[in-house]
Amino acid sequence: MLVRKIWEDDEIERPKQKLLINEEEAETIALGYVSVDNGNETTTGFHDDEEEIYVILKGKAILMMGDEEEEVGPGSVAYVPINTKHKMTCISEEKLEYLYFANWPGRAKKGGNKNG
Repeated sequence: MLVRKIWEDDEIERPKQKLLINEEEAETIALGYVSVDNGNETTTGFHDDEEEIYVILKGKAILMMGDEEEEVGPGSVAYVPINTKHKMTCISEEKLEYLYFANWPGRAKKGGNKNG
């Protein structure tokens, strides 16, 4: 069994970014947490072998995907396909916080994870 906390109860400041489950611990997926301050943005991403899903927990952002932009906020879920340029810019006073699920669909299954 693999269980982790995004942040510890005694942490004064939450992490900016934290890999929670890496691809070596699962079959073909990873999970991470990201926090972005007001007016800041993530680096532009582009992956030729990875798709992602974002789940917005707090804050609001402009999500740029390819040539499109859309405002996202708490409860929004977004799918980022392979070969798609993407980034998020925090537009709310509060921090943007989201989880990302990264998947490598072209990778062969490993035949069972180590935790299971």
